[in-house]
Amino acid sequence: MHLYQNHYFNVVQPDLILCGNVTTPNMMPTLPKICLYLGTPLANKSSIISSLCALKIITGQRPCVTQKKIKVRTYKKGRICAVGGKVTLRGLQLHNFLFKLLFNVLPCIRQFEGLKLPAHKSVYCFVLKDVFAFEELIPLFSYFETLNCFKCEVFFGTNTKEDMLFLGNSLLLCFVP
Repeated sequence: MHLYQNHYFNVVQPDLILCGNVTTPNMMPTLPKICLYLGTPLANKSSIISSLCALKIITGQRPCVTQKKIKVRTYKKGRICAVGGKVTLRGLQLHNFLFKLLFNVLPCIRQFEGLKLPAHKSVYCFVLKDVFAFEELIPLFSYFETLNCFKCEVFFGTNTKEDMLFLGNSLLLCFVP
């Protein structure tokens, strides 16, 4: 069991029960998944391959290609072009990535002021403009210099915004009002 996963089971869950936010164990808020997207402004093969390789290096999991439908005047239906990569993390890989993000990546970002309060009750999205905040990519700068932004969607298994804020703050996410 990962250190961060151990923190969730031994600290966060008892806190949720003691605060009275949870009436049954089935209603316990969790983090079911995190989706990571990495795209490039250019839709050529080398930039798409570099985004897929960067996701593989960052997460250790094989990414999927994301596609976008582009309308062209000569075609009535349009063309589908690859624009980047996507990885969905669950379980132990989710906790490994979240630990790395909170304790290695976010502290290295200059002028980081915290994450804005979530607008939705079960999904929180944010974008890292500097992909090289991940130390693994720095030695390979020449391969990944075309990458522009790293989008992260954190899915919370909560019913209310208050539960999401409580779970996020207890998991040490940097929400600022």
